[in-house]
Amino acid sequence: MIESLNILDVKENEVGEFEVEDVFNGGNVLRGFICRRGDHRYGALVIRSVNGEPCMQLICATPKMHYPFNKNGDFNWPDIKEVQIWEKLDGTNILAYHYEYKGKDYVTYKTRLTPVVKDMKFGYFEAMWREILDKQEWIGETIKANPEYNLSFELYGERNPITIQYNIPLAAALLFGVRRSDYAIKPPTLLSRFDKSIQPRNYPVSSSVDMTSIYNELRAEMGIRNSDSLVDEGVVLYAHIGEPSWRQFKCKPEQIEKIHWANGGIPYNSLWTTALNAYESHDNPTLDDYLALLREEYSESQIQRCIIRVQKAHQEARRHVEFTATVNKAWVTAKENGFDVAQDKGATMRFLSQYFPKSEMRKVGTVILKQAGLI
Repeated sequence: MIESLNILDVKENEVGEFEVEDVFNGGNVLRGFICRRGDHRYGALVIRSVNGEPCMQLICATPKMHYPFNKNGDFNWPDIKEVQIWEKLDGTNILAYHYEYKGKDYVTYKTRLTPVVKDMKFGYFEAMWREILDKQEWIGETIKANPEYNLSFELYGERNPITIQYNIPLAAALLFGVRRSDYAIKPPTLLSRFDKSIQPRNYPVSSSVDMTSIYNELRAEMGIRNSDSLVDEGVVLYAHIGEPSWRQFKCKPEQIEKIHWANGGIPYNSLWTTALNAYESHDNPTLDDYLALLREEYSESQIQRCIIRVQKAHQEARRHVEFTATVNKAWVTAKENGFDVAQDKGATMRFLSQYFPKSEMRKVGTVILKQAGLI
């Protein structure tokens, strides 16, 4: 472990050990450590062995993004040459990463805090990602065209709901590349063969540009669009600070995450989203698992001030994912029996009604119709 800690330059309590089968590459068994420190090393791996053979290597992963201001609300911008502004998608992060074994380069996939993406009890992440890989050939082409980078994607849509409601069942977008050798970030426009259907807003920056004003204008714009319903999760500012990297800053509208640095409160929406995110890494996340994720963003005193709401969010998220999983299981049975909700909603719902009490059928319909992209 000491060598792995030295490679990551973190403390022992900031890593977790893993041994996992790489289901995307013939069942290679990977062993090593995953980093939980909330900076550029977030989710990074040190693979110590492959199939029991020593094979020490560092895997640079999707970094933790931060706001461009401190807890007092004071902005601190670096010397910026250019800014790209991208929509912040609301789903599950999937990193396509490379590792070496016996002189061969392998590509596999991970979520934030797992070494290889897999189906969880309440989230079929592996199945959804395989479906995306089969349907969107540009992903594999983009990975092959950028061998020096691990590529960060977002898996989002009504079949993978978090906070924002999308009108598509399932999709993926390339977020950025992280250079395998040194964590350096590169936005999609500088990578080869990315999906050009999604484009950023570009801002040439000079000494006369007030980045704080741009930032606050973006928050205000998103706030207006969210006035009726939540349609914007936020944006990410890619700030070009010269080689070797770009820096990322997150910007969220008030309805998504009100920032209460002054009084130390945590918005319930943030508690809820974090509770759902825990299911990306754990089949049955405990309160301690949930608290560990909250501590990446908030101080212990902030958490303890609203511990009752923390516990409530944890319990409500569990009820939500359990109900959704039950609905999806029944929906699979309906499809196996020839029912198609897009073709005959009434017949599908009548079939499903045998599995749920009448009082829950409205909720059942909402889950299915959203995930089918029908509402």
